[in-house]
Amino acid sequence: MTLQHDGERRPTIRTERLLLNAFAMSDCPSVAALAGDRRIYEMTLLIPHPYEPRHAEEWIGTHAAQWGRWREDWSFNFAIRSTRGDLMGAIGLVGRPAHKRAEMGYWLGAPFWGYGFMTEAARAVVGLAHRELGINRLEAGVFEGNTASMNVLRKAGFHEEGVLRQRFLKDGKFVDERMFARIALPRVG
Repeated sequence: MTLQHDGERRPTIRTERLLLNAFAMSDCPSVAALAGDRRIYEMTLLIPHPYEPRHAEEWIGTHAAQWGRWREDWSFNFAIRSTRGDLMGAIGLVGRPAHKRAEMGYWLGAPFWGYGFMTEAARAVVGLAHRELGINRLEAGVFEGNTASMNVLRKAGFHEEGVLRQRFLKDGKFVDERMFARIALPRVG
């Protein structure tokens, strides 16, 4: 993993196969196409369906303020891109600095499922969170039945802590959430 900063001092992470960087308004059509897949909606809480370009514009429009204070509040969203720059998905944190913790959320477009891209992106964000920001506890919640996401978290070093029964009401049905967490390794030296 290589960490750099762009001209606006936002982090950019390069992994073997991915580039994680800030979204641009030019990403709106791709975000709408990928996040608009009903399968993404079914496994996420905040992504509407249908997902239209205006939703992407509103969401990406909030990012400039996030990036302006990302080191202080640990909240941001990265675009997940191929090394060629093709948009594949999103991964981000919502921080709680007073408690040295953050919640990680993500989605990956269906054409990119099954190749390990999400695990690679998650590991990169874990590295940034623990090493660069000093976050002690990373959390991630997963809807019951989303085994692919549970596997991503396990491969990124998260451990399941329990089930929050009927945590959310989605489409008129209560949904259980499985809670995962990863604690930073103690620093030596």
